[in-house]
Amino acid sequence: MFEIPRVVIAGERSGTGKSTVTIGLLMALKRKGIDVQPFKVGPDFLDPMHHTRVTGRPSRNLDTWMFPAYVPQALSNGMVGADMTVIEGVMGMYDGFDGRSEEGSTAHLAKVLQAPVLLVLDAKASARSLGATALGFRDYDKDVDLAGVIFNNVAGQRHLDMLADSLRGEIPCLGGIPWAENMGLESRHLGLVPAGELQDQGRYDLIRNGVEESIDLDSLISLAKKAPGIALPRPLDTDAPIKARLGVALDEAFNFYYQDNLDILRSMGADIVPFSPLRDDLPDVDGLYFGGGFPELFAEELEGNVKMREAVRQAGNVGMPIYAECGGLMYACSEVVDLEGRSWCMSGLFDAQVQMTKRLESLGYVEARVIRDNILGRAGDVIRGHVFHYSKVSGMNEDGFAYDLDRVKGIVDTKDGFVKDNVLASYSHLHFGSNPLFAKRFVDHLCHHAIG
Repeated sequence: MFEIPRVVIAGERSGTGKSTVTIGLLMALKRKGIDVQPFKVGPDFLDPMHHTRVTGRPSRNLDTWMFPAYVPQALSNGMVGADMTVIEGVMGMYDGFDGRSEEGSTAHLAKVLQAPVLLVLDAKASARSLGATALGFRDYDKDVDLAGVIFNNVAGQRHLDMLADSLRGEIPCLGGIPWAENMGLESRHLGLVPAGELQDQGRYDLIRNGVEESIDLDSLISLAKKAPGIALPRPLDTDAPIKARLGVALDEAFNFYYQDNLDILRSMGADIVPFSPLRDDLPDVDGLYFGGGFPELFAEELEGNVKMREAVRQAGNVGMPIYAECGGLMYACSEVVDLEGRSWCMSGLFDAQVQMTKRLESLGYVEARVIRDNILGRAGDVIRGHVFHYSKVSGMNEDGFAYDLDRVKGIVDTKDGFVKDNVLASYSHLHFGSNPLFAKRFVDHLCHHAIG
């Protein structure tokens, strides 16, 4: 059993400001000398980037649908050396896999981890009605420990007093953050702008000041310490003996990775070697991993690094294991067509064209069943993940797919994953915690290539 002070920051819905509140709390707690470990509920890459930037600790994902059995392991991996954790929720507190199941929701995770919840409510253009909202959220599932409320976008002290009174003394109010211009973080089509692109430290400082001046941090810490002891497995050994070198594309164009995916690969003997497809030459490695990101925003630069594109294509042709997800799939194709109709050459591992779209093409959880053997899985294997993209494969001279998804979210209907020799590229973002055997097979292919 481990004593881990912990608190979950939930929202009544998306857009209440829970990301801003969480980031402010992380910075404020760090300023108090607390080594705080951030987590994010659900399949999100962008919020964790901001968590990581402001704490200096890699943020991790927790998801009771995508990898329920791995959640304790992910918590254990992240808590090494930390004093407490702040866990940012996803969407509304009860939003999860569907309208009936609690799986994947912030509320379900809070129950699994026996963690107190602070509910963030957007107070703009509302007052007493938010009391009804908070009390309704508390009563919807009495097994959730709704321990307090934080109001956001408060108009002034009188407004805050009305909001606090609306809770009828039944739920503590930990404070109210006033509305301020430029308080929130910038967004684009996939969510927040990545932390690496946001160079405005003043905006972070504004968020931290708003939280420090408005939130009762001592009460928050006290609530976190009341969380009961929890049984956890040992953290993964990420210093396992190195068996092979894995090049991981990591720059402005490719940066969507689950920290635990990388750690699982490390624990199995992969040495992670970061490189930039925008600027670098191909490193001396035994395989490649292209995560998601925003290659469409850097298409000109990616096309311009001809040496990299040709080296990646040649590596695939000679049997190097290469795995690409979503944005990585785009780079693995022959070209990307942007919203202005301009065509940009990519690596050409697969003879296919990707077209950017103005509307969302796919969003949601997926369960992938392998229908064609590949570097991650064998026919019949199952793994979970999610998809989220504003693009589609508009033309291809490829046949045969790696997966059959449980819903229409793949490259063609339910079919996803181009496969050719030791190369696999799909729209699905997989979490290896849902089936670590996929990571093991990848490392085994890396080792075989290294020996060969």
